[in-house]
Amino acid sequence: MTTDGPAQHSPSPDSRRPPPVSDSRRPPPRPRIHVDPLHDPVPDTPPRAVGTAVAAVALGVVAVLAAAVAVAVDLTTVRERLRAVVLADAPDTSVTDAADTVTVTLTVAGAVAAVVVLLGLLGALQLRGRRASARNVLVTTAVLAAAGSAAFVIATDDAVARPWVYVPAGGAVLLVIGAALAFTSAVGRWLRAAEHRRTS
Repeated sequence: MTTDGPAQHSPSPDSRRPPPVSDSRRPPPRPRIHVDPLHDPVPDTPPRAVGTAVAAVALGVVAVLAAAVAVAVDLTTVRERLRAVVLADAPDTSVTDAADTVTVTLTVAGAVAAVVVLLGLLGALQLRGRRASARNVLVTTAVLAAAGSAAFVIATDDAVARPWVYVPAGGAVLLVIGAALAFTSAVGRWLRAAEHRRTS
């Protein structure tokens, strides 16, 4: 006769489940995080001031070139008038010294005009190419053009026919305007954004 022992029961599925977590022990839901950009992205389209600055610089360069061509076409007459002015201002000066003074004056004026033209074109191209260095180039051009045009008017006022003697001054004004426009806030942000992209 067989005696059955106590029945062994396997635990029920419900007994293996962990006890429910009370609401007080549950972690709070994670808040949604939204990061706003510090500033709006700068578009690649150049600001309107860039086109205006480039146009002003281009017109200033054309004005300087036009004055240089006008002097070159009438160079013989300009030299004679300048020599007469030098002899009238300093009667003790010899004709040879006066001629040398005229040569130096015209050579310096031509060299300054050439530098202004080259720097103006370089600055305009760099500004269109979104280079921050364009602003330094344009400022240098404007300062050189302003000083050179003032010296040109003083030295050749009685030798160069009007209105050509004042054309370089007009070109200098345009170059100053172009340089000033390159330093506006919109152009500055546009240039800095390009530099940041190139260096990042």
